[in-house]
Amino acid sequence: MKKSILTFALVALCLAAAAQTLEVQSAAQDMRKGYLSKAKASIDKACAHEQTKDDPKAWYYKGLIYCQIGEESRKPKSKYKDLAADWCEQAYDAALKCKELDKDNEYAETNNTVFSFVGGELCTRATDAFNKDHNYEACLKMCEDAIKAYGYTGDKKSADFAYYLAGLSASQLHNNDLVKKYFNVLMRRKTDKANVYQTLFTMYRSEENNAEALKVANNFYKNHPEDYNAALMMSEAYLMSGDKAKSEEMVNAALNQTKDNPQVYAKLLCAAAEMLAGNQDFEGAEAKYNESLAITSNQFEANFGMGGMLYNRAVDKLNTEVPFDDETGLAAKLEDEAKTLFGKAENYMKAAVAYIDALPAEQQAMQKANLVHCLNALKTIYARLNNMEELKPVNARLQTLMQ
Repeated sequence: MKKSILTFALVALCLAAAAQTLEVQSAAQDMRKGYLSKAKASIDKACAHEQTKDDPKAWYYKGLIYCQIGEESRKPKSKYKDLAADWCEQAYDAALKCKELDKDNEYAETNNTVFSFVGGELCTRATDAFNKDHNYEACLKMCEDAIKAYGYTGDKKSADFAYYLAGLSASQLHNNDLVKKYFNVLMRRKTDKANVYQTLFTMYRSEENNAEALKVANNFYKNHPEDYNAALMMSEAYLMSGDKAKSEEMVNAALNQTKDNPQVYAKLLCAAAEMLAGNQDFEGAEAKYNESLAITSNQFEANFGMGGMLYNRAVDKLNTEVPFDDETGLAAKLEDEAKTLFGKAENYMKAAVAYIDALPAEQQAMQKANLVHCLNALKTIYARLNNMEELKPVNARLQTLMQ
């Protein structure tokens, strides 16, 4: 009698296991036929049942079914829109579970299709979170999951997009450590995105970590010698280390790469001038600005750059500390030099204002901050030069702009 009871129990157990195996097969068949509601119900049961919850095949099919639900739910008049709002998370978890259970990698290749689909969806959602919702924390989390998903598939190209978006989000969150984490990966992979190198370079330089900044510049130039921005960055890196000869060599290399494109060449001259001015090479900066203006006199960058450089030098003169008991006349000398520099800055600032004023209305609106900056500089210039006739209209215009 005991033997009969045991035999019956074993038969019942086998029937239950067979039933759950049938649930997996039924789910697969329903998925292929497009009966996604039935497929979902069957696979959910199979993945929860004791007999099949550790079967990688069940989890593989769950990931695939939920991905198909997600794909169908995107269609405008889909009847599956509300079938599984969390389809992406469910598919991702299922793929992870399949990978965990699939010791022989029987389903590895096909399971990677789930990881790939999920990675694409996460990147799409992350892009919307960044551009539309400005929810950078959510964007970062989705990018991290996408990076993991693509890591399983070996799809570095798609993963690079997730790394890039993650770095941009980290930058918006002012988390420099995370920016470095994601952008350094892209740099090692020889990304062609110039702003990755520029962001890292600026970050390390602001931290006064010149060694790391130099590494970034070297990587940029080694990875993309055809990009004039790389040569310009190397020039700045050489200036940081005090090698002016090498710096000038790299500036000339950058300019040679753009000499057949006057518009780009003129702008690059301004970038080179700004870099030289930042490193106190005012004579070299002035020469570059003048060369740019010789190509295109009616432009904002060179006029504003030259005017700003002269203006800042004048302010530095005025802010120079002079001993109270100084009898050398240094204070008067510095004030005269400042007035001379203010006088030179005036025409460049006026030219920058005139350029903005000549733009179409919608472009003028975009340049409002630059216009205010120029007018404030002119306000100080006229006050220092005691030119009340020019000061009044500038003040009036600033008041109107700030209303």
